[in-house]
Amino acid sequence: MYPQTLARTLLLCLAAPCCLARPINLQEQNFGQLKNLFLGIYTGFETFVALMGYDEEDGVKENMDSDTLKINPVDEHDQTEIKIAGLGLGRTGSTSLVIALEILGYSVVHDDEQTELTDLFDWWEEEEIDIDEFHEILGKRGFNATFKTAGYRWVARHPEIKAILTVRDNPDKFVDSWLVAAPFIKILERPPFCWMETVKTLMPSFEREFREETTGGNPKQYLERETLRANYINYNKRVQEAVSAEQLLMFNVKQGWGPLCEFLDLPIPEEIPFPHVHTRAKLQGEMLFLEFITW
Repeated sequence: MYPQTLARTLLLCLAAPCCLARPINLQEQNFGQLKNLFLGIYTGFETFVALMGYDEEDGVKENMDSDTLKINPVDEHDQTEIKIAGLGLGRTGSTSLVIALEILGYSVVHDDEQTELTDLFDWWEEEEIDIDEFHEILGKRGFNATFKTAGYRWVARHPEIKAILTVRDNPDKFVDSWLVAAPFIKILERPPFCWMETVKTLMPSFEREFREETTGGNPKQYLERETLRANYINYNKRVQEAVSAEQLLMFNVKQGWGPLCEFLDLPIPEEIPFPHVHTRAKLQGEMLFLEFITW
């Protein structure tokens, strides 16, 4: 079994540079389950490529290979600061919201960007920069919205930042969807992923996202339905208590452009339906692919 799996992995490495990023079709909910499953398999390939470090720019690679901290800012006219923070748990429509924000003109840190910013995550974990410096550097690199780095306590200290808490119709829908994604963290602990430098660097962040945040600090219960359900309710309540009502939008992506654009004081895009991507069937395809190449 191991030689065959290793051969598959090597073949994927050779194919890696042809990878894409965000979904191209913004209405994936209109696809059939089988098509979404195959889209997910390709997304799994993209995830594999990203975790191998192919998405890192040369400046990031140089930072990871040296002891110096180079900010590597974008051109001065493209530098900015964090204006929006996504605070919803995973599988609450965050990917659809990210694409919506990009349509509105924002530059967002989400899943794809996480593997492009390994130097910042490394400096943060090693306490060479603090959370404020982390976000200042993100701005200097051209990002003005983040879904992977800002906790609600940090956002509460920065009233100039608008926060969006994505929610599902009810807690059980969140749990049903999250339990499809949750095995990802276990997959990363197995070969070939556990050998990848990008995975090693990002593993503390993945641990927090998949085992800590979703369980309220009970990582051993990260697959237990009742723990996930109770924490979803409690987490959303804590966010609402910590962040002022003027600063926070509770948002279900089914609401579409209206509440989002009103909150951001922006016009609704003409003739562009609100994105609906990363369906459960697509996620199942992604997990299927990632499981297929592990041993």
